[in-house]
Amino acid sequence: MKGAKLSLQQMIGQHVVCGFPSIEMDRAFIDAVKTHKIANVILFSRNIANKTQLVTLCTDIQDLVQNACATPAFITIDQEGGMVSRLSSDCTITPSAMALAGTDDVQLARQAGIITAEELRALGVNVDFAPSLDVNSNPHNPVIGVRSFGDTARTVERFALPFLEGIQECGVMAVGKHFPGHGDTHLDSHLALPTVIGDLAALQEHLAPFKAAIVDGIQGIMTSHILFPGLESERVPATLSRSIITGLLKQEFGFKGLVFSDCLEMDAVAKQYTTEISSVKALQAGVDVLCISHHVELGCQAVKAIEDALLQGRLDRKEFEASTNKILAAKQMLSEQPVFPLSVVGSDEHARINADLYERSLTLVNDVPFHLGFRPLFIGPRCFAATTVSSSEYELVFSREMAHLFDADWVECSENPDAGEIARILETAQAHSSVVMGTYNAHQYPAQAALANALADSADVCVIALRDPYDLSLLDRRIRSFAGYAYKSQVCRAFARLLKEEIRAQGRLPVTL
Repeated sequence: MKGAKLSLQQMIGQHVVCGFPSIEMDRAFIDAVKTHKIANVILFSRNIANKTQLVTLCTDIQDLVQNACATPAFITIDQEGGMVSRLSSDCTITPSAMALAGTDDVQLARQAGIITAEELRALGVNVDFAPSLDVNSNPHNPVIGVRSFGDTARTVERFALPFLEGIQECGVMAVGKHFPGHGDTHLDSHLALPTVIGDLAALQEHLAPFKAAIVDGIQGIMTSHILFPGLESERVPATLSRSIITGLLKQEFGFKGLVFSDCLEMDAVAKQYTTEISSVKALQAGVDVLCISHHVELGCQAVKAIEDALLQGRLDRKEFEASTNKILAAKQMLSEQPVFPLSVVGSDEHARINADLYERSLTLVNDVPFHLGFRPLFIGPRCFAATTVSSSEYELVFSREMAHLFDADWVECSENPDAGEIARILETAQAHSSVVMGTYNAHQYPAQAALANALADSADVCVIALRDPYDLSLLDRRIRSFAGYAYKSQVCRAFARLLKEEIRAQGRLPVTL
C-alpha cells in the first residue's frame, strides 16, 4: 500500500474513525465511506447482537471500505474486559484490568490478552483500544477505577505489558490509553474538562507505564482530553497539544506507532471546539487517527475541514503524508496476520480459562469470621450505568442471582438507600442466619455502606465490592469483605463457589484502601 496511489480525499479518510447506530451499516455511514472515503470504524455494544452477526458485519465493512477507499479498514473496539466490554454474551468477556492484577499472576494477564485477541481476530476486529495504562492514584476517579491495573506505575507495568503482548502476538493492534494519564482526575472527560496539576517530574509516575509500553513495542496509544498546565502552556487538552503529542510522546519518548485521539465528541473537547476545528488541531498536534464515534456526519465535516487545512497550508503536507503512510503500513501489517476460526469465540476452552481468571481474582480484604448458616439473605442494588463508558449487564441483580444459586431469600436495594429503606431491610434480615451483600460504587453512593454497617450490628455480614474495591474502606471492621472488581455474572458464580467453600480467595489487592 502506497500513499501515492491514493487521492487526497482517500488519504484524509485514512485518518478518521466513525461509528453507526445499529447492527447493520446504515445509509448515512455507507454514503460517508463512498463519498468522503472514511476508512475506519469503531464498534459499540449497539452494533453487536451475536458473534455470527458480528462476523458478517465486519466482512461487510471491509468489503465496503476496500472498494471505496482502496485499503482495508481499521475495525476498532473498546474491549478492555470487565465493565468496559462491547462483545455479546456468546463471546468470552475476560476480567477487568484491576481484576487481572488481583490474580497476582502476570501469565494470567497475558492469557487474558491472548483470549481477547484470538476472539477479536476471529470476529473481524483488528484494533483493540486497550489496555488502560492509567495509574489510578485517585480513589475518587469517576471513570477509570477498575479499568486500571492499579494505583502505582509498577503494578500497571507489571500486568499491562503481558496483557498487551498477548493482544499483539495474536494479530490485533493494542492501543494503550489515555496519554499522558487519566488516573489522577476527579472528573469524567466524557462530561467535563479535567485538569491534572504537575510538571514533567511530578507526573513521572503516570508517564512511566507509557514509556514501558513503548519500549515493549505497543503499536498504538490513545490521547486524553485533559489539561496538563505543567506540560502545555496553552489551555488546550492533551489531544490538541503539539508539546504533549509530538514533543513528549513522539520525540522525547520515541513513540513510532499510531496515535489515536479519544473520541472528539466527548464534552471535554466538544464544548470548546467544533469537530472541524478539533480534528485539524489534533492532526496539527501530531495525532494520526481521529475518533469521531457517534455521528458520522461530523466525520464528514472533519474530512472537509482537513482538506481545506491542507490546501491552505495550515496542515503540513509532508508530515500528513508521513502519517498516512504510517497508517497504511499498519493496515498492511494487520492484513498479514493469521485469522482464527470462529469456533474459538466463546469456546469451552476459553470459558474454562476465563472462569479460572475470575475465581483467581477474588480478593479477601478484611479477614474476620463469617458463618453463612442455614438461611442467608442476599442483598444488593441492581446493576446500573456507573460511568459513561460501562457496558453493564443491566438485567443482572446480584442478590437475585446469588439467591438462585443458593435457593435463598434476596432483597434488591436501591443504589443509595434512605433511612426508611434501611430500616425495612434490617427488619427483614432478623429472620436470617447471615447477610451477604454486594456493593456497587458505594464510595460514590455511601448509603450502601451505611446499610451494610447497620446490618453488622445484629448479623454476620459478608460484603463483596462489585466494582471499585474502594467501597470496602467504608465498612465496619466486623464485616468480612472481598473485592470482586466487576458486576458480572461470572463474578457471581465465582463468589458462590467461594461461599460454598469449593474455592478460596487467592487474589491480592492491587490498590491501597
